[in-house]
Amino acid sequence: MQTQTATENMGGLLPDAMENRRRRAVFVSKFINFIPLIGLVLVVGLYFLSVAVTGYRLSIQMEMIINKIILVAFVATGATFIFTIGSFDLSLGANMLLSAVVGSLAYRATKSLWLMVLVCVLVAIGISLINYLLAAVFHLPVFIMTVAMMTVLSTISSFILGGETLYPGFAQRGSEDYEIYHNMLDTIWFRFGLLALYVLVCCFLFYFTKLGRQQKFLGGNPVCAKLSGIGIVKMTFISFTIAGVGIGLAAFCSTLPSGSIESATGSDVGMNMLIAIVFGGMALSGGPKAKAFAAFLGGCTMAFLDLFMSNILSYAEVESGKDAITMLVKAILFLIVAALLGIASRSKQLPR
Repeated sequence: MQTQTATENMGGLLPDAMENRRRRAVFVSKFINFIPLIGLVLVVGLYFLSVAVTGYRLSIQMEMIINKIILVAFVATGATFIFTIGSFDLSLGANMLLSAVVGSLAYRATKSLWLMVLVCVLVAIGISLINYLLAAVFHLPVFIMTVAMMTVLSTISSFILGGETLYPGFAQRGSEDYEIYHNMLDTIWFRFGLLALYVLVCCFLFYFTKLGRQQKFLGGNPVCAKLSGIGIVKMTFISFTIAGVGIGLAAFCSTLPSGSIESATGSDVGMNMLIAIVFGGMALSGGPKAKAFAAFLGGCTMAFLDLFMSNILSYAEVESGKDAITMLVKAILFLIVAALLGIASRSKQLPR
């Protein structure tokens, strides 16, 4: 009789304990998923506080922030398709630079903005597809291949530029497209609107078409994806093509703020792209928990963080090592967010 009573008590307590544990796990997982948004709100709040303390002009700094967001978010949003399928590419910044250089030369030769945009996009897609061929067809080690491509593309760009600044010519007074540049292209709202359109298209493809579902399936389990009839080569081709479009648009936008291009343009885009994706709440391993909007969210966080650190360090009269200190802070935050994402992704069950 006592054994039966004890068994009934255990039967009553054990399910409650398991349910409470399950609820805590679900709460922690959902809370961690909201950390990128919470982090963005905190960083934006700290930035506006730094502006109030230092007295810097908000209008000038907001233009700098939006320009930072545009380049990183263009590249990183397209890169999410590459990371979703479990692939990798570090040469995106060098790709953007070379595409901008070739596009600028095309404008100097033809005086056509439309052709310049087309050349930027086509060159970026072409370089992305070369990476696709090396990674998916010839099965070269992805990390070594992307580092090598980054070096090759940067070297070609430096050789073409010859250490000088390249001016396409549309920003010069008296050119045929000066009025278009001054009244439309040189506004942050045009570039931001172009970015918003690209992000919306990518999110639609990622969340509302079978393309996104297949890519997440492929990133989560390539063996099962292949056995289910999903073409790995086809998905990889599409991913690198979408990323190439974003890189090409970023290349065109990189020439607009100053009307020129130089070898330092986009030098930090590759690393900032990785940081932006993680800051946005997406693990670089891809798979079923990949998020197309993570790059935009993380790009906003990183841009506000850069200006916040710049304001604080200038106010503290730190003259040397500003970039190193900022990178150190971003690296620490990168590790914290990556660790939290790893905790949130742990599960005793296979993802559905």
